[in-house]
Amino acid sequence: MLGIVIATHGKLSDGFKDAAEVVVGEANNIEIVNLHAGNPVDALGDDITDAVKKVDDGDGVIILADLLSASPYNQSVIAINGLDEELQQRVHIISGVSFPMLLEAINHQFIGTPVNEAVATIVEQGKNGITSWHVTELQSTGVEDEEEDDF
Repeated sequence: MLGIVIATHGKLSDGFKDAAEVVVGEANNIEIVNLHAGNPVDALGDDITDAVKKVDDGDGVIILADLLSASPYNQSVIAINGLDEELQQRVHIISGVSFPMLLEAINHQFIGTPVNEAVATIVEQGKNGITSWHVTELQSTGVEDEEEDDF
């Protein structure tokens, strides 16, 4: 099963995992790693290494980090470089994690997508999951009342 590590500032990763469990039920093979104010950054790297090893079962690991070039991302890069070469080849980092991206990753766990393919679709989901809406769009489309979502 694909392993997932969510590495973020503060308790953001806790929130992502909690929200995912509301949608999909219990999340398996997912570890969270948090960087809290005042914590040593190098300890974060150790926590990421431990999390990667915990979720790795040979199918690959995806680290979802909150910000490109910020401490969780940078420590993920350092952690991967400290792993044995075989495990390094199975670990990918994706920055800019969003809730839709996490759900996409969990979906790929369920269906057993190879890690390289999963990474590409998770990144694409992140790009496609950004949009905007304004009330003027109702006037331009002629839509007055929409049915309520089930969410």
